[in-house]
Amino acid sequence: MIRFANPIFLIFIPLIIYVFFRRRKKSSLKFSSVKLLKSQGFKNTFKHKIGRYLIALAVVLLVLALARPQLPQKDALIKQEGIDIAMVLDVSGSMLSVDFEPNRLEVARKTIEGFIEKRPSDRISLIIFAGTAYTRVPLTLDHNILRESLKGVKTESVNEDGTAIGMAVSVGVNRLKKSDSPSKIIILVTDGDNNAGTINPDTASELAKEMGIKIYTIGVGTDKTIIPTEVFGRTRYQQYEGGLNEELLKRIAETTNGQYYRVKDSKAMSQVFSDIDKLEKTEFDEDNFKQYTELAFILIAMALVLLLPGIFLDRYYYIRIP
Repeated sequence: MIRFANPIFLIFIPLIIYVFFRRRKKSSLKFSSVKLLKSQGFKNTFKHKIGRYLIALAVVLLVLALARPQLPQKDALIKQEGIDIAMVLDVSGSMLSVDFEPNRLEVARKTIEGFIEKRPSDRISLIIFAGTAYTRVPLTLDHNILRESLKGVKTESVNEDGTAIGMAVSVGVNRLKKSDSPSKIIILVTDGDNNAGTINPDTASELAKEMGIKIYTIGVGTDKTIIPTEVFGRTRYQQYEGGLNEELLKRIAETTNGQYYRVKDSKAMSQVFSDIDKLEKTEFDEDNFKQYTELAFILIAMALVLLLPGIFLDRYYYIRIP
């Protein structure tokens, strides 16, 4: 059955018919006689009105086009795979460690970008943290905006140094708490220990569990953190042992029925996100989905085909007798 997207325009059709076919008032200009015209074969017959009828029909078709008639196609059952994901990325100073090429943050950022490209049906949020945490991009299906924002992430994006894992998880939970998705996950990427913020990571993970949010934790880095520093125009490297609290990350993952991964190089990072991509797929059906074929362009084309000969016949070819 045909439906109209803008049915309000249909009210103009009776007005158009009235304007075109109403009885005209007699002209105030008097003609002494039309016998001369009739003697030359000019008659006020039906064919002399064809042009006017064509013009009227063309205008009606244009109005119908404005009303946007749509023809429904067969009902489609659409299967999609989609979940809501809070991507939580550590941007503290230690993420500049060059044990990854070129550094941990750059590898994490590029890997996350590749992961986003593989998840077109997912709503994804980007949260960054160091000494505090905040939402950089809320849950969205506009992955172009998400990727552009991700490209601009730096260690300077959070002006408070440290590693507030508890706050980061809490912000991720807050982003997902109103989601009605059948599956909600947080992917936490960090290379440190919780040493900042006012929220305990265990408390935050318990809250995530209560809300049905699964947390995948990814510990980034080798056993050594190597930070480049500029000293009198020369690059020097400061080396630190450890820094990553694997026990905490394992505990967060186990509490929420997620998984913990240890990543020591860029290849392992890609593999982890590939594994998560395979694990987290939720199918759902949309059985109320309909597709419609727009008929407006066909009507416009028909109107133009009728309008041009109508104007020619009405104004130039036939002479109407007063």
